Amino acid sequence: MVGRRLLCASILIGCFLFGIGAAQNPVVEMNLLSSTAYMLYSQDLMQGMGMDLKISLLSENSGNVRGEVAFRTTYNSLVPTPITSIDDVIYKAYLRARFPSFRLTAGKTRLSWGDGMLFNAADILYGSSSVSVDLTQAELRSKTDWMINVNYPLGFFSFAEAVFLPSMTGEAQDMGVGGRFYTNAGETKVEGGYLTKKETTRVHKLYTSLQGNIGPDWYLASSITIDQSNPSASDIQKSWLISGGLFHMQYLSGERNLSLRLEMLSRPFGTWKFESQSEASCALLLYPEVVYSPTSTLSFSLRAILSPLDFSTMLSAGASWSVFEGFALIANIAAPFGESGDLFNWDGASAAALTLGASWIY
Repeated sequence: MVGRRLLCASILIGCFLFGIGAAQNPVVEMNLLSSTAYMLYSQDLMQGMGMDLKISLLSENSGNVRGEVAFRTTYNSLVPTPITSIDDVIYKAYLRARFPSFRLTAGKTRLSWGDGMLFNAADILYGSSSVSVDLTQAELRSKTDWMINVNYPLGFFSFAEAVFLPSMTGEAQDMGVGGRFYTNAGETKVEGGYLTKKETTRVHKLYTSLQGNIGPDWYLASSITIDQSNPSASDIQKSWLISGGLFHMQYLSGERNLSLRLEMLSRPFGTWKFESQSEASCALLLYPEVVYSPTSTLSFSLRAILSPLDFSTMLSAGASWSVFEGFALIANIAAPFGESGDLFNWDGASAAALTLGASWIY
């Protein structure tokens, strides 16, 4: 633990000093939201305020060394989340140095492996299979973590990279290491990687991912997880994930545009029965998304997570109006639909929520 704290503190101080000295303009992103939620199970109607605040210090976009320090905190009076450590507030704090033959990134940031807005089987670093997400957020997967990453270019759009994840406990046997290879095969981008890290027990993860364009962009990924202490064939089969998606942006006359996205996540050895599903064994999930912008300042969105095998869904609709530069009014409504015991339902703390607020970036 001490070693990890020293590493984090050293990187943070270095990044902070670097950021203060070399930052262009600090960027503040602030969302102030008023939420009204209704819980059918208890028939409670609740109202509260929420805030999402992010302050970024980004270095100049030039030179061989760049970096960013970003602090972020979220508060919702309906579901208060305590801040237990400074790590909860540090969203990003990293340096990125470009050497003649390789690039080095050190600090807290996000490394993207594979493709997918909501579902991405190739995301073996953070995991992108959970349905516990806020569909009203612009960015559905944004988790960051401490790491050291070395990227070694191998040619045009080809590279190999290694990643080191410091121990969460201070014990050397709990650290994580991994790597990936990325290249092109014709018009198709191909990548594959491996990661071992300590979760409940030490696990080994492997993935492969493809991405291309057939008019719409398409992407496909698959991964498995092997438990080092109990590498049973049954558990490996249950861990097998396949994800895929299509994305297309259609530009219409004037300033109008329409974006369409459809993603899927499958567990081939999950529960393929038309009955109530659990998140851990749900065999098939779909994520459709439609965003329509009639003008450059106005947009409407419709998102859903569908569980076709129990006919339940989480649905979200939203609107955003950029009244002034950097300032927008936003509105969202989200609700689950399904029977008791389904993946999405009105049981327990599930609620329909209406959120109204403003977003300001300056």
